[in-house]
Amino acid sequence: MNRCIFYNKVTVDGEEELDHLWNSLSSFTMRYNPTHYRVDASDLMRPWRISKKNYGSDNLWWVILAWNGIENPLTDLIEGMILVIPNKLDILEFQKRNSVR
Repeated sequence: MNRCIFYNKVTVDGEEELDHLWNSLSSFTMRYNPTHYRVDASDLMRPWRISKKNYGSDNLWWVILAWNGIENPLTDLIEGMILVIPNKLDILEFQKRNSVR
């Protein structure tokens, strides 16, 4: 699931770019119970590892960060921080509902 497809494209000073102030993830909801994950030292600056440990895939790290309000994974992930991990069923339903590939 490519995270860039969730953003509107806007033109600023003649250049097309992604509008990071709005995305369709604002309509993401959880129906299934999430899990929780405590960030450890090996996860710092490697958010893909959190995805791999929780989903078996390193591709969904950005969903975890977006849900937890983490904008910069290089500075905002802190050892010991507890993250809410959305249930993969919710992610798959959202993907299907929004025709995300």
